[in-house]
Amino acid sequence: MPSLKHANIHFNQQGTPVATDFDDIYFSNDGGLAETDYVFLQQNGLPARWQQHPATHFHIIETGFGTGANFLLSWQKFRQYRQQHAAAQCRHLYFSSFEKYPLSRSDLTLALQVHTELSEHCQLLLAQYPPAVAGCHRLTFDDGTVVLDLWLGDVNELLPQLPVQNQADAFYLDGFAPGKNPQMWQPQLFSQMARLSCAQTTVATFTCAGLVKRGLQDNGFAIKKVKGFGRKREMLTANFSPPTDNAVAASGTEHVEAAEKVAIVGGGIASLCLALQLIAKGIATELICADAEVAQGASHNLQGAVYPNLHPELTQASLLHCQAFYFARHFYQQLATKGMVFAMQWCGVLHLATTPALALRQQKLVDYANWPAALVYPVNATEASQLAGVELAQGGIFLPQAGWLSPQQFCQAALVQLQQSALFNAKFSCRVTGLSAAASQAKEQSQWSVQYLDCEQASQTHRYSCVVLASGANITDFSQSQHLPVNRVRGQVSHISCASMQALNTVLCHKGYITPALDGLHAVGATFDRNATEAYVAAADNQENLALVNHQLLQPAWFSMAQVHGARAAFRATVPDHLPLLGKTGRQQGLYVLGGLGARGILLAPLLAETLACEIAGQPQPMANVVRQAIAADRFNKPVATV
Repeated sequence: MPSLKHANIHFNQQGTPVATDFDDIYFSNDGGLAETDYVFLQQNGLPARWQQHPATHFHIIETGFGTGANFLLSWQKFRQYRQQHAAAQCRHLYFSSFEKYPLSRSDLTLALQVHTELSEHCQLLLAQYPPAVAGCHRLTFDDGTVVLDLWLGDVNELLPQLPVQNQADAFYLDGFAPGKNPQMWQPQLFSQMARLSCAQTTVATFTCAGLVKRGLQDNGFAIKKVKGFGRKREMLTANFSPPTDNAVAASGTEHVEAAEKVAIVGGGIASLCLALQLIAKGIATELICADAEVAQGASHNLQGAVYPNLHPELTQASLLHCQAFYFARHFYQQLATKGMVFAMQWCGVLHLATTPALALRQQKLVDYANWPAALVYPVNATEASQLAGVELAQGGIFLPQAGWLSPQQFCQAALVQLQQSALFNAKFSCRVTGLSAAASQAKEQSQWSVQYLDCEQASQTHRYSCVVLASGANITDFSQSQHLPVNRVRGQVSHISCASMQALNTVLCHKGYITPALDGLHAVGATFDRNATEAYVAAADNQENLALVNHQLLQPAWFSMAQVHGARAAFRATVPDHLPLLGKTGRQQGLYVLGGLGARGILLAPLLAETLACEIAGQPQPMANVVRQAIAADRFNKPVATV
């Protein structure tokens, strides 16, 4: 997958941004927002369509993000609609936009200054605006009711990667004029639009170019010329007319029915993230936890580092980590802003080049230059020492936006937040003993019976629309999931105090890691034991963790007085290919897996939970098909694309 370049722009005498390489303006000199309102919203019947829309969400697909003006105005109009029609069925706006040449943050800031009436929306967008890294970046606004999926890359390469579930209700067919940007206006663009359309899908575009008219007509769209905006004489609108043999599209039942009630088996960070995102989408959710309280497995750790594992090449695995990293950052920050109390610090992560092999790999990452400096950059030993606040003998790479989070505190805070919702219930000290598919009255809804022993050891059976197994290292305890190649790897984290380490102000990674202090204690970890059968705490493992620091960091003087005050041992759930497990398992509908996160639960859980919650709720998913296939829970039963 190629790396991306920022757009090369300048501003004309009217202050309008111009794409230098395409010699075309981003929006009209006569008034950008007025043009957006007329061409894209009004000609797609918006905002009036939202009032009568039968689904809980409305999905717009846009072919050129540019300055984001179309999204920003659509967001403003949707917010106004929700304020005026709070009881309406349509409660979520999804906006998927594609951009091959994204503006830099500084250029976007300048370009948006003209939209003074959207200043609040502009600032909120800029706060989440991602770096130029290929793939889907999901940004959420207004408590998750407005979602922007910003797909960076070639639209003709990315549109085929959208799941059919991501069907559009409206297309904003935007971008530079066909004569100036013919690479975008290819036949496959229109065939993919048809694939992602349903009987109610509409299209609006500023151009009446012949290739656009033919492309739409040849793929099932009925076109109509209407008056253009300002000095433009005409523009196009279109409605999708599916062929009669397309039974799904013709029936008008394109939107997947959302599950009515979901059971989540587990109690760690993956379970809690999924519960939060299901509740946000209006899905009744019940947590069934074998322990007396949440976060008693690997999520019980006091601190965990949050950073992506970047390869020199733009592999799908690295891109997934990068996408998950930015989503997780915003996810945790937004929850903290809403009042959830848990410890986290975006203090940066310093990955030290402690071995020749690691130094070579890091140099290769720097030389390939596939990752923006905002995400990662090299440092020498002097610079590393200044960043860390302690003297270091090695340089490495620094991830300035990374940091650490307390998974234990997060899970506890998430439970408090969830218990405020009437849609949520939790059952503790309940051990699930069996799962069985049950007959359903409705064809579109599966049913699952969950048998468990409650806290008084009484046998209980309850039915749910679907079940998600998110129980970490215990995910294979059931007949339906025992085939999954999940390995239980015991790890021990040591909690130490050290007066000479109080100045440490960034996470240090080597073969293990050291965090800045939380309540006077640093987390030092972690061991890997593939043969253990019990999650016991071993004094020898504390010594191993300390010895590893001394060996890797060349006997740092500031670590010499470290004293162990406690430790935590738990099992990680790892998979042979080091990728997580997500999605359906087995032949029956309605049974899902969210697991195999290894030591990356804090990083991966928010995005994977969001993706699965969208699948269950029948809403657009923020992940390319090739990535979903690579992490599919059933991938070990069939060949998939290499990542």
